[in-house]
Amino acid sequence: MCWFTLAQSQPLDSLQRAAQAALDAGRSEEAQLTALRGLREAESVDDLAEVPFRVVLATIYVARDQGEFAFAEFRRILVINPAFEMDPVLTSPKIIEVFRNAKREYMDRVLSQPEAYRLPEANAKVAASWRSAVLPGWGQAYKQQKTKAAVFTVVQAITLGAFVAFIFEADARKDEYLAVHEYGSPLIEERYNDYRSAYRTRNLLGYLSLGVYLANYYDALYAPVRKPDKP
Repeated sequence: MCWFTLAQSQPLDSLQRAAQAALDAGRSEEAQLTALRGLREAESVDDLAEVPFRVVLATIYVARDQGEFAFAEFRRILVINPAFEMDPVLTSPKIIEVFRNAKREYMDRVLSQPEAYRLPEANAKVAASWRSAVLPGWGQAYKQQKTKAAVFTVVQAITLGAFVAFIFEADARKDEYLAVHEYGSPLIEERYNDYRSAYRTRNLLGYLSLGVYLANYYDALYAPVRKPDKP
């Protein structure tokens, strides 16, 4: 652990102990203010650092019969750490009941979401990227980004189809050019210009189709799966 991280964790540990001590002593106002201060400090560390302070707040809200606030704190804890559990020995049954209701609601919501939303962000992006590598737009559809999926699929189909069409067009123009055997005929220059135009168009469409494919792949790999849940 680097010195910077250690320096950050010390005040959080102190705040956590102070909040818990105030809660154990029945000083709920002090415990609440300390926990809220701890949440502000935790923002500069990581989401997991929020958990003990949110547990204190949830406990206070249950004691005040503010079930909705306690439910919201437990829901946020589960978003941060879905494996979190309350100790049934050290925690009152009333708090356990609110927590279990929050977990039940959280699990129902998670299971109702598409697969990409249930995976960690990094895993969902990898799953989306290989799909878009196989079929442009598939990765975006996997991430429930239906508009982007449609755009990538349609634009890729159009550019790729036009590229293939101009492969045949350029070959046909080349054959027409080579079919002219009369030296000095005005058709030579005309047909050569036609061939060169088709050749350049073919190359342009090839690069454009490749660009769409790469944009589709990197969008699937790096674009967020969804906006983060609000606390």
